[in-house]
Amino acid sequence: MDFISLGRANDIGASCHYLGVNGSGIVLDAGADPNEEGPASLPDFSPIEHHNVDHVFITHAHHDHIGSIPNLNAKWPMAWMHLTPATRTLTTFMLYASARLQRRKFDEGSSPFRALFDEEDLDDVFDVLCAHDYDQWIDLGVEHLRAKLHYSGHLLGSAGVLLSTPDHRRIYYTSDTRSEAQTMIPGAAHPSAPIDVLIMESTLGADPVAETVTRSEEEVRFAQRLASVLDRGGTVLLPVFMLGRAQEILALLGRFKMQNLIDPETPIYTAGGLREVSRIYDDYRLSTPRIDPDFEVYSVDQNRFPRTRKARNRVLNQPGILVLTSGMMIERTLSHQVAVELLENEKHAIFFVGFSKEDLPAGKLLHAVQSGAEGMLLSPNRGMQQIECEVDRFRFSGHAHRGELTALARELQPDTIILVHGEAEAKRWLKQNLREHCPEARVLTPSQGERVTL
Repeated sequence: MDFISLGRANDIGASCHYLGVNGSGIVLDAGADPNEEGPASLPDFSPIEHHNVDHVFITHAHHDHIGSIPNLNAKWPMAWMHLTPATRTLTTFMLYASARLQRRKFDEGSSPFRALFDEEDLDDVFDVLCAHDYDQWIDLGVEHLRAKLHYSGHLLGSAGVLLSTPDHRRIYYTSDTRSEAQTMIPGAAHPSAPIDVLIMESTLGADPVAETVTRSEEEVRFAQRLASVLDRGGTVLLPVFMLGRAQEILALLGRFKMQNLIDPETPIYTAGGLREVSRIYDDYRLSTPRIDPDFEVYSVDQNRFPRTRKARNRVLNQPGILVLTSGMMIERTLSHQVAVELLENEKHAIFFVGFSKEDLPAGKLLHAVQSGAEGMLLSPNRGMQQIECEVDRFRFSGHAHRGELTALARELQPDTIILVHGEAEAKRWLKQNLREHCPEARVLTPSQGERVTL
């Protein structure tokens, strides 16, 4: 078996990995880096340009796992793409939205790059999407080479991929995973031990705090801080990812209202694509793993965040909660625009509820606050601003913390562990820790394009 990481090996973006197994070419995810534009956002397919790609497994519909699907399909149009039914629906919506966004940014001059794909390209992609339920063997066309999708606990439709080879080896790709339950969805259901090769994410490997706090403790602290801001007449901005984090946070806010932990009359504002994603969440509530299948995201009262400055100012001058994208507060997104307006008012708050990269606005703001800085440049158009509003982070990530990842590796008893989808420091910590807790396993951290033969 050959393994090659095609995306940036020491980063979170553009998750994409190649496996050569018994003459078959298999790609695990086809993401794009959401922090880059144009060709720089894509995986580097050159190490496999002379290889066949027979099958592609799409584990969930986040952009860093699906954003290069059309480009991969253009190079290998005969490859079948396997995913769950919910991920197929979400991928369709997310890729159409991406095509429109890329075209708009080029047309308005905010990006120098033409769209990497358009709606017409997507018609060919959707012809090769094959949806499969969890825990069903998939015949990959080579004798005794088959695969199975396991629920990964990350978000709606997310899956890990178990491969069984003709020589009876078992390869498991966790993709993004979480062992513990979230607000709406239960924890992952991984395959049984033993696994020969474990390809494991490492997103939170460098976060020492995440493994020291429980979700219940964070929920209590979150509710208290929300109530405090609302009681003083402030607005709370919750930057979220459109898919997954937004729906989980809306469910949590609905529960807080029912329990009177925050004022039940507090208006909640949402906008854009996350509202359509919430509808998809509701559509699949009876056919995907749920803690409460009867719960609907749209049962939580939501107002549409207004478009005009005058109407927005009215919203920001009264107590309320804004659940807006993007989670990283990337420039020109709605959450970034609102953050610039709230930053210099001590009445308001910006609370982060997911992962934040240090080199993006959300991470930069958190770092500035943690280092005691009085001001920061959040927007070049606005210039330096004083940090007067309340800023905090709450650990409601859909990723497993490093203690969970270590426990998963010990449970699956692999001979080889390949760490992917994490920054260099996260992989370093996990590699050292896994050597201690899984001494019989070989732990690898391949660089981008490096061929590892097993």
